[in-house]
Amino acid sequence: MDALKGKVVFATGATKGLGAELALAMAREGAHVAVVGRDTDAGETVAAAVRATGSEALVLQADVTDGAALDTAARQARDHFGRVDRLLCTAGVGSPRQPVWAGTAEDYHACFDINVLGVMLAMRAVMPLLIEQRDGRVVVIGGTYGHKGVADASIYAASKWAVRGLVKSAALEAGPHNVTVNVVAPGGIAGPRLKRLFEASALREGVPYETVLRRFTSKSALGRLVSGDDVAHAVIHLFGDGGRLITGQDIVVDAGTLV
Repeated sequence: MDALKGKVVFATGATKGLGAELALAMAREGAHVAVVGRDTDAGETVAAAVRATGSEALVLQADVTDGAALDTAARQARDHFGRVDRLLCTAGVGSPRQPVWAGTAEDYHACFDINVLGVMLAMRAVMPLLIEQRDGRVVVIGGTYGHKGVADASIYAASKWAVRGLVKSAALEAGPHNVTVNVVAPGGIAGPRLKRLFEASALREGVPYETVLRRFTSKSALGRLVSGDDVAHAVIHLFGDGGRLITGQDIVVDAGTLV
């Protein structure tokens, strides 16, 4: 359990949800973690769990749409740990479920400013540190909506397509500096958010919750939901020795839904 022993991970969106799960998974593999997000109280809870594994943690307050705050956080992480080895971008939001013609500029910016601009600004803040030491890895959490068109989710899907283009281009730019850049794209992740969506569908359609769950999982080859651990294993692989020559790729973890 030491695939990342001694490495320093700068993780955005790590104060809650999947980001918090991934931060803790990195710590269990021996990584020290800079927990970056807006909610420092939640961040301290994650940091306590990280420290309980024997790894170090530093909580840094920054909104991913604020480039200056991310620049400061990256410098603070480097000063505290002495280096930064890995960038993990997990911050992300959805968009209103509506056809594209019902969307507004506000809907677009609310989604793209976090899902795309937030990734670019995190790269801008951290990648120079990786390039300076001529060693580093970047993983961005994308999504399967970046592989297909999705009715009533056009803005969100477009943001995930944009992330893929950003990552693939960044991989070409960073390659000569021995820095890899990849996406991990989860499918439906078991957890409170998906449960709420299934419950809402069940109520709206007047069917049992299990019916909605089975309908969703039946669309995958393996017939089940993805867990946070499944996503973490993919990230750890890319951050570890196995990911040394993997760059510019979008690793889909969706139980075989996109086949």
